[in-house]
Order: sequence, then C-alpha cells, then structure tokens
Amino acid sequence: MGDVAAAAGVSQQTVSRVVNNSDAVRKKTVDKVLKAMTEVGYSPNVAARSLRSGRTSAIGVLATDLSRTGELRTVQAIVDATRRSELAVVLDRLEPADDSVRSYRHAMKRMAGRVDGFIIEGLELDHPEDLEVPPGIPVVMAGSPCSRFSTVGCDQASGVRTAVNYLLALGHRTVHLVSGPDYSRQAVVRRQAWQECLETNDREIPDVIIGDWTASSGRDAARYLKDAGATAVLASNDEMAAGAVIGLLDMGVRIPDDMSVVGFDDVLGNTVWPTMTTVRQDFAAVGQRLAEELLAQLQGAPRKSVMVPAPLVIRESTAPPRH
Repeated sequence: MGDVAAAAGVSQQTVSRVVNNSDAVRKKTVDKVLKAMTEVGYSPNVAARSLRSGRTSAIGVLATDLSRTGELRTVQAIVDATRRSELAVVLDRLEPADDSVRSYRHAMKRMAGRVDGFIIEGLELDHPEDLEVPPGIPVVMAGSPCSRFSTVGCDQASGVRTAVNYLLALGHRTVHLVSGPDYSRQAVVRRQAWQECLETNDREIPDVIIGDWTASSGRDAARYLKDAGATAVLASNDEMAAGAVIGLLDMGVRIPDDMSVVGFDDVLGNTVWPTMTTVRQDFAAVGQRLAEELLAQLQGAPRKSVMVPAPLVIRESTAPPRH
C-alpha cells in the first residue's frame, strides 16, 4: 500500500479509503490511486479487509433446480445485478429432500461467514417463515409474501386468472388444467387460481391432470384431454404445454381449431408451432429485484415484498371454439 501511496502522491490513509470504497475521496484522487495500483501491480487483500470490516463482499444464492430455463435466467440476472455492485456470488444447489427446512439450514450453515446475505431462489416450503437463518443475516426469497423475510415474486395468480378469463371470453365452456407436481408451491398457487376463477365464473371444474414440468408429461396428458372433449387447456409451464400440443397433433387434433392451448412462463412461446399463447414470467426482472432488495437490506433498508406482473401474451395457439 505504501508503494501505491508514493506512486499516487497521496497518504496511505487515502489509499485505504479508496480500497474500501469510501465516499470521502474526490473522484480525481480515486482515479490517481487506481492508476497507481495498476502501475505497481497492487491487489487489495480481500480476506484481511473482510476481517476488519466484518463484511465478506459476497452473497449466497441457494437454488433448487438449475435444469430449468426460468431458474437459470433468474440466477443470471442476480449475478449481473450484483456484479455492478462489485459483490461476488456464492451459488449452492440443493438436492430435493423430504426435509427441505433442514436442507436449507445446512446449506446456510455451510456458507456462514463467507457471505453477507442470502437469496433463496425456487423455495419449495409450505411455511417459509419457519426457515432458520443465521442471526443478523438478511434473507430475500423468491416467491409469495412472507411475514419474516423480504420476497420478490411473479404475480402468478393474476396471470392464471387473466389466462382463464381470456379463454372463457373466447367462448370455451371451461378450461382444463395440466398442473405441476403436488410438492411445488408454484404449481399449487396456479392450480388454486385456476379453480377459483372457474368457480367465480360458475363453470365446470374438470379433473386436474398432474404433470412433472416436463414436455413428456404434457404429451401424456394429450390423450386424456382429447377423450374428455376439452376445447381449452392451460398448462402450468411452457414445456408441458408444448408436449400437449405435440401429443394432440399426433392424434389429429388441430391447434387452435379443435383445442386452444395456453402455457406459462413464456420461455418457448415463439419457438414452437403454432406460436404459443402464454403467461409471461419475467425471470430476469425477478432476479434483478431479488438482488436489489438484498443490497438494500445490506444498507439498512427495511424488509418489503415485491410482485412482478405476469401478463398474458396472445399468440396463435388459442382461438374461439368451433360450434
């Protein structure tokens, strides 16, 4: 540090302030110090600085499923947002487990001391407020509002209601559902919104078809949809919707002439034929807001919950039913 100070013509205290991102140094002086660091090949001792400040300059991100496009987009947005703040990201993927609370607790204990806060992406807990976290560590969760933690979520229920009401307005008597698995909180939220919307409109509530988020489970649902005489179906994600379309087309069911199909997420909408009407889940916006909320808490801001809109994107896979 002494070499840097000599090269920049400033005190070692000024160099220390620049290293620690102090606002007390003028920009012209900061530029001189940074140039001197480059010239002498100086690299700040991050570990020592962490010991002095009690901060690690890193955040922990816990994810449950990085095999799906949406979750990867969210994590990428978190990394991009934190990079602008010069924070490192420590990523851990949790294996599915019967005791999810214990899995999250162990994951956070493994990261304790290495991160200043946590972002939990893809949390699958019925009661997230029961989650144990290290004392004094801020946590932001992706999902529905929670009494103990800041949350950022997609307004899934509103998106589902918009999709169902749209199909009913086209003239369909009811809307069938290909749901995600029972263990998924997101699938449950979408299923409840679908059922409540049909009840509000005094429409028949068909049996729910349970899928597993994959295109193959959507394709398996196609036979049931055809035999049930369905004219409109909402799938809880685009992959299952695309699988249903393939299965229906294989059986000679035309899309959208014989059946309207709506997906959820908008990750495949323009890459399938016919192009898919779907509820858009803005994964990048969710990831950015998750990072922003955690950074705000690290600066002392209060907890809050944020909902990102989920609009319906209308394309070629939906039409009025044939009479």
